[in-house]
Amino acid sequence: MELVETRVQRECHCCTTTEDVFICELDNCDYPLCSTCKEKALKLEPKCPGCRRSIIIDVEDDFELEIDDIEQESIICKQICSRQLKDKIINYIYYYSMLMLLISAITIVTTIVVLAGRMVTMIFQIGPNDYWCETLGEHHFGHFVGYGILGAILGFFIICCGGGLIYECICGRQDDSDDW
Repeated sequence: MELVETRVQRECHCCTTTEDVFICELDNCDYPLCSTCKEKALKLEPKCPGCRRSIIIDVEDDFELEIDDIEQESIICKQICSRQLKDKIINYIYYYSMLMLLISAITIVTTIVVLAGRMVTMIFQIGPNDYWCETLGEHHFGHFVGYGILGAILGFFIICCGGGLIYECICGRQDDSDDW
């Protein structure tokens, strides 16, 4: 069964036009559609919009898409895909640059902490007397990093305790009682 193109002066039930209106020729169905609405309806689903029964579609007659329409759809699809690809690439570049910035910041901060920690161990004379620990042999870099981390922990402890003492001296209780 298919929609037979019977032209009559009826009104399309979708868009209410009276030009090129076709009537469904299925049994017990006389649903009127214009050619534009018919094409749209059959593209979505090969059923009559009125009785919802399946229709055998004659592709050559019902869907006369011009090559320009297909090319235009192809161009629109390519533009959308291109825009989505461009957005993905920009997101990847952004996340990659943020990751590299984070790794660089962590590396710089870690290096400064280890260098300052080694300075603390030098001040308190922990470890060898040379800054780069070269007197300890071929594994001097590992010793340097180890003493640097030890000095960083010791320096952090000293700063926290010193800061707490200074705070207590400046902002502590100001009453004149002899209570401890």
